[in-house]
Formats: sequence, C-alpha cells, structure tokens
Amino acid sequence: MARVLPAALTVLLVLAGWIGLTASGQVADYVIPSPGSVLASLMTNWPDTLGRATMVTAAETLAGVGAGVAVAVAMVVLTGCLPLVGRSLTPLLVASQAIPTIVIGPLLTIALGYGMSPKIIVVALLCFFPVALNLMAGIGSVDPRLIDAMRTLNAGRSALFWRVRLPHAAPRGFAGLRVSVTFAPVAAVFAEYTGSTDGIGYLMLQAIPRLATDFVFAQVVVLTALSGLLLGAATLLERLICPWITPERGES
Repeated sequence: MARVLPAALTVLLVLAGWIGLTASGQVADYVIPSPGSVLASLMTNWPDTLGRATMVTAAETLAGVGAGVAVAVAMVVLTGCLPLVGRSLTPLLVASQAIPTIVIGPLLTIALGYGMSPKIIVVALLCFFPVALNLMAGIGSVDPRLIDAMRTLNAGRSALFWRVRLPHAAPRGFAGLRVSVTFAPVAAVFAEYTGSTDGIGYLMLQAIPRLATDFVFAQVVVLTALSGLLLGAATLLERLICPWITPERGES
C-alpha cells in the first residue's frame, strides 16, 4: 500500500482536476473532452475500428522491440567475444542514432511501402540503442576483483564474458529495455504517420482534421495502457532472468 497509494492518489487528483475543468465549461469540448466522452468514444469505436488498429500497432511494436533487442544482444555478445569487431561496429551504433527518426520513417516508407516493415524497423532502431548502450556499459563496469578471482581459476575470455560480464550487465540491459518499451508504441504510431493503411496512427490522422478530440484522447488512453503492459512485461522478464536483483535493495 505504501508503494501503490501515492501513485493512485496522484491519478485520482489528475482525474478530478480534468473533470472539474471540463465541467466548468471554460474549455470547449473539441479542445479537451470530458472523461465521460472519452470513455464513450473508446467503447463505441473499439469493436469496429480501434480494436483492430490497436492489434496492428501492438504487433508492430512487439516485432520492433524483439528485433531491436535481438540485434543489441547479438552486437554485445560479438563485442565481448571479438573486441576488435565490436570496436569496429561502435561507429555504426552511434550513427544509427545520429540520423533523426523523422527522416528515416518517410525514407523507409518510400523504400518498403505502407506495410508493417517500416514501422518495425523504426521501433527496432529506437529500442536498439538504449539496450546496447546499457549492456556495453555494464560489461565495462565489472568489479576487477571478480575478474581476478576468475582468472585465478584459469577462466578464459569466453568464461569471463558468459559467467561474469554478461550477468553483471544484464540488469543494466533491462533498464534500457524498460525505457525502450515505454516509448516503443509512440514510435510505431509516428511511423504510421508517414504512411499506413491501418493502426492507431492512421486513425489519429483521420480523427484530427474532423476535430474528433474525444476519439484522439481514447487512442492516447489505449497507447498509455499498451506502454504500461510492455513495461510490466519487461519488469517481470527481468525478475525471471535476473532473480538476484530485488526491487527494494538493487543487486544482491
């Protein structure tokens, strides 16, 4: 209760302020709709359009997160086993983030069309950098005493990487993953803006010119819920893979 109650009270206060603002009549409904109208729009549009669009955006997000994490882990493993190759790939790691996503999205749409592939690549690029950067930082911050202790046991480079460096870096990698999955649905929606025939981003493009603000807010609620589910899944996965980490005390 001590951990949940403050957050619950904050949400209730925000909701109460939202209701009071819209009930006062000082703000037009097409600017800030009431929570009731947002909920009604969500319930009305979910069976016909919003539910299907959410599934499309969720599939793009999950595929992009999986691809980005897989490439990040593969690069880190390659760096750990072959440091020279890893150092050669580091400039590409930086370059992948130097190019703005706002430029990459339209180019991918031109090259790959209006399907799911451009959206998956955009989400993968977003997820790749935080996970790879945190893993590489964790691998480089291992306590030298652990390395020395393993070397006294005749551990080679491979054993040091798999038994010491990678387990030590895993919690940092999951920290990067939690950041990535929070923004991944937004990246998928942004990629849908550049060209799509379905998805939440496509519905937003249709709703904004019609001033259907309640429908836009309903889609924002769905995106928030999707981000929360992904964050919870990443946290659960961390506790399963890294059982030596406790949320209260950190690494044990």
